[in-house]
Amino acid sequence: MTSRILSLAASATLAGAALFAAPAFAEVQRDLQLDVQYDAAALDTASGAEKVLNSLQEQAIDACRYTRPVAGAPRVDDVCVSEIIAKAVMQINAPELTRIYAANTPQSTRILAALK
Repeated sequence: MTSRILSLAASATLAGAALFAAPAFAEVQRDLQLDVQYDAAALDTASGAEKVLNSLQEQAIDACRYTRPVAGAPRVDDVCVSEIIAKAVMQINAPELTRIYAANTPQSTRILAALK
C-alpha cells in the first residue's frame, strides 16, 4: 500500500451558546490544519477510489467534530466536512476519485468551483 499524506487547511464556524444569556448564540471561527492520509495505489480503480473517498469523509468528520459548550452534545460542522473533502479531492487530482466524488455529492461542481 502506497500511503500518502496530504496537508489541508480549512476553517470551521462553530455555533456556541452563551452560558447565562437567554438564547444568545455566538459563532466561533477556528482554523484547522489537517494531514489527510490516503492510499495512492487505490486510486486506480473505482472500488479503491470509493474507499479513499470514504476514508477522506471519516477523517474530515473527525476533524470537524466539536462539543457545544453548554449542552456538551457532540456536533459535526457539515460545511467544514464538505470543504475538507472537496479540497482533498482537488489536491489529490485523481480522475476516478473526482468522478466518484461528483457522482455522490450534490452540488459538487459548485463546491469545487468555489474552492478554485
